[in-house]
Amino acid sequence: MEARNVLQIIKLYETTSKQLVNLDKSSIFFNRNTNYGIQGDICVILGNVRKVTQGKYLGLPMVITRSKHQVFGAAKERVSSKINGWKSKLLSLAGKEVLLKFVAMAMPIYLMSCFKLFNKLCKEINTIMANFWWGFTENDRNMSWMIWWKLSNDKCDGGLGFKDIKSFNEALLAKQIWRSINVPIY
Repeated sequence: MEARNVLQIIKLYETTSKQLVNLDKSSIFFNRNTNYGIQGDICVILGNVRKVTQGKYLGLPMVITRSKHQVFGAAKERVSSKINGWKSKLLSLAGKEVLLKFVAMAMPIYLMSCFKLFNKLCKEINTIMANFWWGFTENDRNMSWMIWWKLSNDKCDGGLGFKDIKSFNEALLAKQIWRSINVPIY
């Protein structure tokens, strides 16, 4: 019974969205409390769709656990490891600017367009980028001549146009909301 309901929901989705679901490329995740018999029935009716327990899709885990810090912390670690690999002392300020704007800030965009990040995480990512910009290392602290949020202003306002992660996250989410309200699905 449940398996047929799932199939009806998929057919309804196809009808309303005008998009076909390719079940050969699909997978399904079951709650741990779902009866194994029901799981098997659903998989058979859907054409032996494979069950998923863990994995990643577009850089994000397919199953988000209760520990959101663990899931979102991976994005911070990716940005940090990428920046640490650049050896900031070998780059000019123009080189650092390009790398920060077009590589480091682009890495968490998909995550930020789907989820609201914690304030602490946003501050940590901003700190990682600011430390790279000013050439800070674990052993060496240079002088920071301007606070990071001022560097995040537009160039015409005296900044360098870096994106503040928290504001950028909110803007991406607002864009998704606007799109869901104003763009019809055909």
